[in-house]
Amino acid sequence: MEQGVAWRKWVGTMLSLLLCVAIATARTVRDELGRVVKLPPQIRRIVSLTPAATENLFALGAGYLVVGVCSACDYPPKVRRLPQVGDFAKPSLERLVALKPDLIVISSATITATIADDLQRRSHIPVFVLRPRTVAETLNGLLRLGEVVNRRETARRLVAQLRRRLEGVARQQRRLKKRPTVVVEIAPPPNLMVAGPHNYIDDAIRYAGGRNAFADAPQPFPVVSLEALVAKDPDVYLVATKRPPSEMLRELRGRSGFDQLRCVRDGRVFALDPDLLFRPTPRLVNGIERIARWLRATIPQR
Repeated sequence: MEQGVAWRKWVGTMLSLLLCVAIATARTVRDELGRVVKLPPQIRRIVSLTPAATENLFALGAGYLVVGVCSACDYPPKVRRLPQVGDFAKPSLERLVALKPDLIVISSATITATIADDLQRRSHIPVFVLRPRTVAETLNGLLRLGEVVNRRETARRLVAQLRRRLEGVARQQRRLKKRPTVVVEIAPPPNLMVAGPHNYIDDAIRYAGGRNAFADAPQPFPVVSLEALVAKDPDVYLVATKRPPSEMLRELRGRSGFDQLRCVRDGRVFALDPDLLFRPTPRLVNGIERIARWLRATIPQR
């Protein structure tokens, strides 16, 4: 009998040890740059270096893990009270390390593996990067981030809800007689920058039922001339700004040469908060829904 008791104690001890080893084992994941990132056994402290990464962490219910942010992070509003480590492109290494994070999270379509590797080497902190270039990649990034911060079920529910909303937009936009051409202004003249191809803004316009007038541009965010803009003569002009639409319409009508655009003459000028268009987060779907409503109110339906 004593041998049986001893055997059970030994088995229990071994199982406990195996469990401790499993818990203490670091995970390895591949981020969206293709980098293999070694994660700590348990993530307790995160520094987010881009506004989109911060929004997504809070959307997944992992905001309480965020102990530091970049200077541009402003949503949800409570993040303004968190310690800042400087600009995303050049964070203060001293401030970042002082926060003792287990993980640095970045969401950027332009960051390179070299930059991420350099930050990881200098800080000795794992750097996980999301690199969304489409709406679908934005949603998949939420799922991937959910895996990293152990919020898998929350991420699945959130993404399922966002996909249902996008399906609802698609059903409504099928009633449009045509897919209107849209110009998205990112920066005003004299260096007029617009949304080109191969980015989630271009993709958002498609989801909303429109066609990006500069989808044939040679780069994602081209600077275009007035002549090129007039040649496109878009059906709708969308300005990424926090200013009211009526104010933007007055400004565009006062710009030299913009009276040649039908959409400006006819008042088809919309203003959208850039945070709903420039950030690959759940709020991108809010932006798509707003653009879709504007297009339905402007373009004849079947």
